[in-house]
Amino acid sequence: MITANMVPANILIEKLSAYIKENVKEVQPPEWSLFSKTASFKERIPDDIENWWYIRAASIMRRLYNDSFGVEKSKTIYGGIKTKGSNPPHVAKAPGHSTRLIFQQLEKAGLLIKSRDGRKLSPKGISLLDKLSYEIFKDLADKNTSLKKYLE
Repeated sequence: MITANMVPANILIEKLSAYIKENVKEVQPPEWSLFSKTASFKERIPDDIENWWYIRAASIMRRLYNDSFGVEKSKTIYGGIKTKGSNPPHVAKAPGHSTRLIFQQLEKAGLLIKSRDGRKLSPKGISLLDKLSYEIFKDLADKNTSLKKYLE
């Protein structure tokens, strides 16, 4: 069985974000997301401003495939380095508001569930990731014939 761990993350996130944008009506970016930075330590808004909400949702789902976590852990995951001019840089956490909204929207869609450890993927979310991973792996196997043995 092909899982989300067996395919390249960038391809999976790209395909999953397109799927979420087209098929999951509960996940919609709020109005403020079109002109806000994703964190205080960022200098600019995202390059793909129309799709960053869906990309973040796909990234969260991919991370939740292996481990459950909550908003506080996601702040560390999506955190980064804040430059302080001539002073040494500091590690900064990302804001949790957008992640919390994405969690709530994915829960409404039935792709996530709450647990004691935070949020985790529901069986519907796991099957979605596995299905997309199989499609990606099949496409990769067509290009690289040595991978075809894993599809059987």
